Amino acid sequence: MNRTPVLPWPLYTIDFEASSLEPGGYPIEVGLAFWGAPDEPVYSWSTLICPTDEWTQHGDWSKASRAVHGISQAEAKAHGRPPSLVAKAVSEALTTCRVLWCDGGPYDAQWARALFKPAGLRLPCPLGDWHQLLRTLDNNTRDRALHWIEQTPAEHRARADAELLLLALAHGIQITSRPTLNLEDRIPALVLANARTAGAEANLGGCSAEKLKSERTDDGG
Repeated sequence: MNRTPVLPWPLYTIDFEASSLEPGGYPIEVGLAFWGAPDEPVYSWSTLICPTDEWTQHGDWSKASRAVHGISQAEAKAHGRPPSLVAKAVSEALTTCRVLWCDGGPYDAQWARALFKPAGLRLPCPLGDWHQLLRTLDNNTRDRALHWIEQTPAEHRARADAELLLLALAHGIQITSRPTLNLEDRIPALVLANARTAGAEANLGGCSAEKLKSERTDDGG
């Protein structure tokens, strides 16, 4: 009888898109994905992050990074949520998390710290190396996961890339028809953090139209 390889359920993954890979880079999008058990769907979510004044004044913006993820400064400012709000929502979403898996190593750690600092918070669980998780699996499972992810190009958007890590594990353990659902349907705080209504913008301190206009740069956005 085939047995599902042991994985440390529930599984959480995180991904960031950032302004730059340089030390002054800051997060402009965060994505989470969650897989509770082999017989459950994968849930995922993301939101753009409105850069703080400190980030834009003292951080680094890379046109090369923008060419990869396609997010302009203007888009992040117009549609992003305040970092403190996003950090609080992510923290609430991770209340049952023991390890938050990622594949960005020190980059993800840097951007997580930057996201949580304005709220005076820290990630509620440690970051774990997704590739190290793969190394705990048997060779066949690991090879299937790696082959699938190599054949599935990353979209370089936070939600899709966080989801990708869990879907690769699903293919590794030979669960190939895995539905993906909205994580905000399970965690109401994420709905608030990803609000798009005009009322939410006014109440939650999104970038003002005046600020957006005055700070619109030549980044193409």
